[in-house]
Amino acid sequence: MAVRINVKKDLGGVTTKLSKMTKLGQYALVNQVHADSNMYAPFLSGDLRNQSTIGTDGKSIVWNVPYARKQYYNYGAKFTTPGTGPKWDSKALAIHGRSWERITKKAML
Repeated sequence: MAVRINVKKDLGGVTTKLSKMTKLGQYALVNQVHADSNMYAPFLSGDLRNQSTIGTDGKSIVWNVPYARKQYYNYGAKFTTPGTGPKWDSKALAIHGRSWERITKKAML
């Protein structure tokens, strides 16, 4: 005796749910990257860190001071604050990349 089972797929809400999950993950990621990267940005008077913001697109971080570019590419300079230096986002990624992944996944649940 054969048993017949009918299965019906309803994927109507998948697009909406995925969109919401992506936005939540992106929000958590950019905020954590911003916080962690700022720890490695040069700090003499604090302006570089204090003037950083999340871009209007919600996917980028902007250090909005005239000398930010120079500091970002300033290899060979002696920075006064230990642990800071050029390419501070790359340093943060190397140190915190795994935790960023976990934070993003957790936000998307």
